[in-house]
Amino acid sequence: MDIPVTASPSKTRHLNLGSEMGHACFRLAGTMVFVAYIAIAWGMGHILDLHEAVAGIAAFLGFSAAWIGVVGFSLLNFRTRRILSIVLDQAVFAFALYEAGDVLAPVIWAPVVMAVGNGLRNGPRYARLSSVIGGACVGVALGLSPHWQAGKLVTEGIVLSILVLPWYTLKLSEQIAQAKREMQQRAARFESASRTDSLTGLMNRAGFFQCLQKQLHDAGRSGARSAVMLLDLDGFKAVNDVGGHGMGDEVLKHIANRLHDCVEANDRVARLGGDEFGIVVSDASDLTELERLAQSIVETIAAVHVHGQGDLRIGASVGICLLPDDGCRDESSVMETADRLMYQAKKSGKNRYCINPH
Repeated sequence: MDIPVTASPSKTRHLNLGSEMGHACFRLAGTMVFVAYIAIAWGMGHILDLHEAVAGIAAFLGFSAAWIGVVGFSLLNFRTRRILSIVLDQAVFAFALYEAGDVLAPVIWAPVVMAVGNGLRNGPRYARLSSVIGGACVGVALGLSPHWQAGKLVTEGIVLSILVLPWYTLKLSEQIAQAKREMQQRAARFESASRTDSLTGLMNRAGFFQCLQKQLHDAGRSGARSAVMLLDLDGFKAVNDVGGHGMGDEVLKHIANRLHDCVEANDRVARLGGDEFGIVVSDASDLTELERLAQSIVETIAAVHVHGQGDLRIGASVGICLLPDDGCRDESSVMETADRLMYQAKKSGKNRYCINPH
């Protein structure tokens, strides 16, 4: 969020109050905490030469305070600030380490945290950059500091930790993120499979009811006209009896494709089980268009020919429930109405549709 601040009648600057400012303030707050630690340690007699400790901490404290101004008034472009803050974080801390000596031993992990933090905020390459710069700066500081020259192996261990730990942390976080993505993908595939008919690729009964529930909610909120079609194939049993279930499955897949081609992109087609299909028509504001769609579906299915069985004919009886309807406020009542209308179409001679009066 940017808040304009009037600098003069002819010039306007903007305060940068985003997450970058949060990080700058956190840096200053962390430094202030360590200032308090220095004061307590000196008061308890653990620090003999306060001058060196103050010089080191003052350097990082000054940088922290100045950087709030740099970020707040966006004095440099974002990429330049990001790289420069990485360099200065590590370099100024290394200078503080050089000046203060083992007084800063309790925060010797700071360069590692800086590198990991840059990786989490800005990406792996910035973490690697921070790690390399931190290792180099701290290595030089510890090598030149008389406070650390006595423990060369300790110095080498510190530098190696600055180089190795961020890279290891990044690799581990990448593996965790990859595992999370794969788990989410598997969950999405499982959820999709649980709502998909394995034979036709259409929605199954569970997916259809989920779609119907959403349609009822939308219809109740907006009052927009929609419809639910329930259709049952006429003569399909003879296909299974004569040609076997293999041929029946092929006919079902063919009909599923034809139904999908009949409807609009926003409509949903499902195989509810056996030779029963359901369609949610999202826009039924034009009753004439809805009836034309229903007639097209009846004619499309009637035109299906069973391969090698010229005397077999398939038809469809369709029941259509218009929504919203005061008598159809949930999925069960909608399906009961559509089912009743479908059997009414069957009793009227089959191969036709029947719609509830509005």
